[in-house]
Amino acid sequence: MKIKEGTWFIPAVYTTVALILAITVVYVDYSLNAFYPEIFLVDLDLSKTILGTIAGSLLTMTTITFSTTMVVLTTYSSQFSPRTLQNFIQDPVTMRVLGVFIGGFVYCIFTLLFIRESFGNTVASATIGVLIAFVCLAFFAFFIYHVATSIQVGKLIERLTDDVLGLIRKEKEMIEENESVSLMEVRPSILFEEKTVKAKQFGYIQDINEEKLIQLAAEQGSTIEVLKPIGHFVTEKQNLLCIVNQEKVPEGIEDAVIIGVERTTYKDVEFGLQKIAEVALRAVSPGINDPNTAIQCIKSLSVCLSAAAHLNGKVKTISDNDGKIQVLIPQRPFEDLLYTSFRQISHYGKDDFSVMKAIFKALEEIDSGSGPAVRNALNKFADYLKEKVETAALNQSEKDELYNSPVIADSTDSGL
Repeated sequence: MKIKEGTWFIPAVYTTVALILAITVVYVDYSLNAFYPEIFLVDLDLSKTILGTIAGSLLTMTTITFSTTMVVLTTYSSQFSPRTLQNFIQDPVTMRVLGVFIGGFVYCIFTLLFIRESFGNTVASATIGVLIAFVCLAFFAFFIYHVATSIQVGKLIERLTDDVLGLIRKEKEMIEENESVSLMEVRPSILFEEKTVKAKQFGYIQDINEEKLIQLAAEQGSTIEVLKPIGHFVTEKQNLLCIVNQEKVPEGIEDAVIIGVERTTYKDVEFGLQKIAEVALRAVSPGINDPNTAIQCIKSLSVCLSAAAHLNGKVKTISDNDGKIQVLIPQRPFEDLLYTSFRQISHYGKDDFSVMKAIFKALEEIDSGSGPAVRNALNKFADYLKEKVETAALNQSEKDELYNSPVIADSTDSGL
């Protein structure tokens, strides 16, 4: 996972392919020159000139691409959120463009290095280099278009929303229907004392190697519970795992929980929601003052939370063939996701009627078709919003309209 998410992975793949292509072309030029149609053959000196010119041009295009990328990163950081930088850095389009340019440059330089007079008077390396140059030019034009569209806040919000919805869909497919399962309910008679495993380093839980945990649990017939959900910050003093019915803690079991210095949206739904919320926070800040963008973010958050309401903090359980639960992995409660999404927006945008109305409308949409536990969380948050409205710089008619929201009425009727 970490290798494929690295910014160097895709360019490295393209560079390797270009190197193999260069070796193949040089070999064919040296040994099987007659293999090429005559139209592809170019004079040796002219080939060197063409390849040198293409190499210099590709290096310039690569520099422009890097510069453009840095400008976009600055824009993302200053206008949207520093957390959204990952979305552009790890964008496959950006990495492929850089990979094509670097690969083309490597091809030209490597071919120039090995072209010899012994190859004959003509070679086909330059012709293939020209074809690569046209491919690079097409990618460059596409990259300019991609940057122009990706820098639009609407496109960014759409991508962030799609990422969160994709994560939620995966979780729905993998989580069993057991909503209140805990280690106390699934463990058999205890043969050995429960053992806990502490984290080896501080940082955020980025991923959990489920296959490794299942293998370790199956070997000893034990049950392993991950004590913290993905995205949680842990220190060396905190318990990370709990093991039941295992005489000895397996060596390296803590490595099954991957911890890093930064949060990622690889499996972290809450972090994805936080990104969207931070875009809305920048929009309602006095320096930008763009409530329409904030409202768009709130609508996207309502879509994500409506989907996440069906998870509602269920514990993900993994069983063996006999139905015995071996591994338990906790999920974020819906209430945590709700407060992560709207708490800061309501705090900093409470004086903007349109923003607060959008939040109340979002709560109504989430409430539609939700269960009692989700409705209880929504009612609690509605009471929190009511307190914010009371201290907001809104006129009385605007406050009255917000008070008449069905969510406020439901929370009042429930006696919360």
